[in-house]
This record gives sequence, C-alpha cells and structure tokens, in this order.
Amino acid sequence: MLDYDGTLAPFADDRMQAALYPCVAERLVELRQLAETRLVFVSGRPARELPLLLPANLDAEIWGSHGREQLLPNGVYKFLPPTVEQTQALVSFERMLSEAGYETAIEKKLGSLAIHSRGLAESRARELKTLAEGLFAKVVSDSQSPVSLEWLPFDGGVEVRGSDCSKATAIKQILDDESGEVVVAYLGDDETDEDAFRALAGRGLRVLVRGEPRVTLADLWIRPPAELLAFLDRWLATISIHRNNAKREESNS
Repeated sequence: MLDYDGTLAPFADDRMQAALYPCVAERLVELRQLAETRLVFVSGRPARELPLLLPANLDAEIWGSHGREQLLPNGVYKFLPPTVEQTQALVSFERMLSEAGYETAIEKKLGSLAIHSRGLAESRARELKTLAEGLFAKVVSDSQSPVSLEWLPFDGGVEVRGSDCSKATAIKQILDDESGEVVVAYLGDDETDEDAFRALAGRGLRVLVRGEPRVTLADLWIRPPAELLAFLDRWLATISIHRNNAKREESNS
C-alpha cells in the first residue's frame, strides 16, 4: 500500500506536475504484474485524479480523498458521502476563503478542502494559515449542529476534513478483504499517513518515506529515492525467490 505525494513523488508547486521519482514507474508496473501482490494506492488526492500521474494503463486499486473514495482496477467507483452538516460547513469555509482572495489556493475534494500554501511567499503563507484557522473556528462555532470536521496540517498547506473518514478507513477495509495470513506493508510520508500506520499496528510493516526523520508510529524510515527503490526491489526479489522455491517443491513432488 503506497501513498503518492512525498512518498513516490517529490512535492511540486503545481500538484499536477508532481511526477514520480526516476525509475519508480518501472517498479510499479512490475509490482502490478505480480499475481502474488495486491498493489493499492492510498492518497489524499481524489481517486480519479491519481491515475493521471501514474504509469499509463497501470489499472491499480486506488483509495482517494483519505479513504472516502475507492476506484477499482475494473473502473468500478465507490464512495462514502460526507454528511449534510459537513458539506454545509465546507461550502461556507470555501466561500469565506474565496471572498478573502484565496480562491486559487483551494482544492475541493469529496468531504474535505485542502488549502495549499506551497509556492507562496513566506509572509503570504503565514497570512493564509492564520486566516484559515480563524475562518475554520468561525464555521464550527456558527454551525447550528455539531460538525465532525478536523484540521490537518500537511507539508505545504492544511486540510479541513470530515473526521469520520481517514486513511485508516481504507487500511481496515483492505485488510478485511484479505483472507488468511498476508504480508503487508504501507509506505507514507506525512501526518495523514499516521492514521494508516495506526490502523496497521501489529498487522504489517509501516514505512516512513521522507528526507528527514520525524516522530512517527512507523517501524522503518527510508529516504527517497534511492532507499525507496531499494525497498521496492527487495519486495520484487522476495516474490521471485518464493515463486522459484514453490516451483522446485512442485517439481520435486
């Protein structure tokens, strides 16, 4: 299970220009072709946006919008809609940010809004963060009923998201889909990946992928791109070894 931004690709001011690290695409294609491996992307991006950045015709399983959307390899799309209260609060939050002149910084998703400060001057980024914090507090306090939204900083901005869905939602469903014992790994880089790490506790390997270490629930820390490529190569090599061993056992029997 793989996050995208910051994990498989370096961040970019234009999020649609966030290209995979060199040589990662080839590894993803090889992983997808393995009958023994279920390749899943778990991203904060919208599920239908991520294929535009992945190798053509990869047809992998994608969980988008922090677990709120699922796009299957056969094209089937499923989603968990936000509540009416969440939608109304997000619409109000977006309107106030737009009226304040930050419309271009807003990324709309299913059940959340991301406010991007990457590429802004430092003073402008601080101004945006302070404004967004104040507007978020106002939206929550003005709501006539409790609103389950949470404030999530990420590398290059902040996301206001429905608190009833996270990457842990995806991880739990993916694990429930598997029967018997399976070898599992999740690779991610930022704070939203901690939800996935938490859900995977005791069930699989949790790998933090970033240039610098930070406090995390992950079991391992690797630096991209070299150590990321090495990890993917180890996975591919291990599958090959097990496959060859199985063939030898079959021929001996």
